[in-house]
Amino acid sequence: MNEQVKLPVVELVYRRKPTKKYKVESARDAYELLVSPFKDTIEHHISTRIILLNGSNRVLGVSTVSEGALSYNITDVRFILQLAILSNCKGVIICINQPSGDLEPAKLDDELVEQLKIALSYVDIDLLDYILYCEDDYYSYSDNGKL
Repeated sequence: MNEQVKLPVVELVYRRKPTKKYKVESARDAYELLVSPFKDTIEHHISTRIILLNGSNRVLGVSTVSEGALSYNITDVRFILQLAILSNCKGVIICINQPSGDLEPAKLDDELVEQLKIALSYVDIDLLDYILYCEDDYYSYSDNGKL
């Protein structure tokens, strides 16, 4: 077999510009971190984002996990786990905007939180919060004792 084998390459690209490393100490900090840069889409469609944090709760990065649904959340636990592992983070905060403004957690949110807690625990990564938010307010699982 003399032909050259060509395989797909999987890469993790971490782009870090020299800027201030934000520290997240509360759900409000996480909410404020996401509202401004994503203000144009908050009321348009559901987006799930992950905030990746180091052991001092400093932001390593923010990534969009899923985007585009109008009335339901399409979040894949495996993709969140992949991002968390490849970024070498210690903790994550999952943030899902609610275009309707309804911040009451659904049964599917509760189920996703349980799946995430279990999956992340296997690789020693903490689920620090799960936040539902709209332009004017937010609901934090951590603040409400649901984590």
